[in-house]
Amino acid sequence: MKKMIAAAILGIPATFGFAGCSSSTTAQTGDFNSEAGEQTGRAKQALSVCVDVQRGLPGSAVEDTFLDESSADNPSGASGTLYTGLSNGYEKRSLLKFGLDFIPAGSIIDSATLKLYQNWRDGESTVRVHQVTAPWSEDTATWTSSASSYDATVVSTIATPSQVAGIVTADLTAVVQDWTDAGDNYGIALEEDLVLKTEFKSSEEANAARRPMLSVCYTAPTCDDGLQNQGEEGVDCGGPCAACPPVGVMITQPGEAYGHHGACGGWNGCGDAATCAQWACEVNGYSQLVSHGADAPCTELDNCHLFYARGDIQWNWGNWCEVSGVTDIVCSN
Repeated sequence: MKKMIAAAILGIPATFGFAGCSSSTTAQTGDFNSEAGEQTGRAKQALSVCVDVQRGLPGSAVEDTFLDESSADNPSGASGTLYTGLSNGYEKRSLLKFGLDFIPAGSIIDSATLKLYQNWRDGESTVRVHQVTAPWSEDTATWTSSASSYDATVVSTIATPSQVAGIVTADLTAVVQDWTDAGDNYGIALEEDLVLKTEFKSSEEANAARRPMLSVCYTAPTCDDGLQNQGEEGVDCGGPCAACPPVGVMITQPGEAYGHHGACGGWNGCGDAATCAQWACEVNGYSQLVSHGADAPCTELDNCHLFYARGDIQWNWGNWCEVSGVTDIVCSN
């Protein structure tokens, strides 16, 4: 039996199956072996799957904390804020870790973007990103135990503007590829020059749209034994079945998207694609966002539905101006 999940495949909505789960169709083509109950045809194209990892989303495992030199033996994992830089003469650093076990071994990471909500910065700065080199937990990590447990190589940076609240990003594509290849994902450390401090919202933040998020797109490997499993191109690489992913309902048709009223050329009040997608789930009667796919200006789409605010939407605006719209939205309850 097979269970279906929705995915964004090269910008086109599609589904693929996992052995050992229940459903009635597969997205691949080929001869079906009814005795074995498995798809025996070869996959026709690689699947580029995009997943947002954020606390509160189905299947997501996220930990984060900050390390405080002034309180070197006390953990801060329950804080709603992450800090970097200098505060009252003492340094602060932050750690974040996103569970990525759903990515099959051998996958190619097409993109991986860290999104943080910057709450405060008293002057422009650059926050540096490093790979953590040892296990840690947000419940127990302290300055004493974990402040030096990262590689000195800067793997990415985050530009933090002065006195501006909003989403800032870092490109972690190479880092996630390294984790996928090596199998050791201890997360990332954030630090900056000791001049001022930067504040970000943590996973304990009540507003889910402001929690840290890692958006990953990957293409799983191909294999030759003709059986479906894991999440490759519809064929089996020989490992055991992964746990069935969350099941959802695709609420968008091809060319249909959701965005936010306001100035053309951005997300306006939504803030980002994930928030617009979550709001779209809610106005369609669902409580949870499972995944979303590509985003594009509404002029490149057939129909955009535009929010005035959460729960307040104007339907069927067509391809109206360059406001951003998100497609391939999958929701569940």
